[in-house]
Amino acid sequence: MSNIVLMTRRVASAAATDMMHTSSRTTAPLISSFGNLSINNNISSATTSVTNNNQLNYFSSMATKKSNIVELPPNLKFDPRAKSSPFYGADEVETSRRKKQLQKKVEGQEAAAAAATTAAEDVENNDDGDDEYTDIEDDVDDEADEERVLYDLSTKADVPRAIPLPQRLHVPVMDFNSGDEVGTFHLSEKTFGCDPVRVDILQRVVVWQRNKKRGKRNAGARTKTISEVSGSGRKVRNQKGGGIARAGHSRPAHWRGGAKAHGPKGNIQDYTTKLNKKVRRMGMRHALSQKLLEGNLVITNDMASNTHKTKVLDEMLNRFDVSGKYGVTALMVDDAQAKEGSEDEAFVHGGVNVNLKVASGNLHKIKVQNQIACNVYDMLKYKKLFLSLEAVRALEARLEK
Repeated sequence: MSNIVLMTRRVASAAATDMMHTSSRTTAPLISSFGNLSINNNISSATTSVTNNNQLNYFSSMATKKSNIVELPPNLKFDPRAKSSPFYGADEVETSRRKKQLQKKVEGQEAAAAAATTAAEDVENNDDGDDEYTDIEDDVDDEADEERVLYDLSTKADVPRAIPLPQRLHVPVMDFNSGDEVGTFHLSEKTFGCDPVRVDILQRVVVWQRNKKRGKRNAGARTKTISEVSGSGRKVRNQKGGGIARAGHSRPAHWRGGAKAHGPKGNIQDYTTKLNKKVRRMGMRHALSQKLLEGNLVITNDMASNTHKTKVLDEMLNRFDVSGKYGVTALMVDDAQAKEGSEDEAFVHGGVNVNLKVASGNLHKIKVQNQIACNVYDMLKYKKLFLSLEAVRALEARLEK
């Protein structure tokens, strides 16, 4: 019994010794392996973060790129080449999906044509005389047949932006005869630098101006109504049986010698409205600021024309894309002042060059006037506004009081 216990104790001690040696041999490799694992984890995390950043950048760029790709809705009936179209100027995107759809559509059409030809041949070759109906199914779905038209909006031309203030006030001075730039000029901020432009003020001034033009009727411009026209109230003919329109009396407005419908009433009609002078001046300043904001304000050194020929003036204005068959309209404002006794005195009348006034008489897209007659309605009506340096100085002095 004692021998068995002793042998059991020896086996247990030997096993414990072997385990201790084994653990001492495997501890260092395990530690080193765990250290490599931690290093590898750091490297893999850094690599993963870089990869994720690259993927985010890639997907963000793809999202930005895809956001610029817009599909033309098939239910909209307009030409993408029209300037009013939102796709004007954008390039059409050739997608592989659309190419596949077109190819599939062509293949479907060819298969349908081949099936129809085969069915016709079978009917002709049928000796029994039995009617055989062949159902030809179109493999291409109607929705898949629709051609998806995609446009890349990033290829559109940039919308012209207005020059911010105060850089906007520094404008070039153009030579009226040659169309070349001869210098620069700094406009007044009080007159040409209104920001934002008050559209409500412009509307009030335009309504006041049009009402003033309509004005007050002349006292002599007065017509007679039915009650004032001479003539009896007797019924001119029978109500029925004459085969002609019924009539009650001989004074209706559509009869000869009858009354005038909706005619002038003399002093009773007055369309003029009141608008304060400060508001009118404010409207002028905002209209001038709007023209400068749009880029339709042209400052010239003068507006003196050497000849009264319309053809010469038309060629001069073509340099500014004005007049002609495809040119825009323009309002030309000058404040020419001729010295007494000088040679130019005969060529200036009412603050405007006489040759310019005569030459522009046959150009329906041009209107020439003095700066004192410059108004909001004409500035909004015409596309471009031409101002001479004398007119600019006079307008600034008059509107900044």
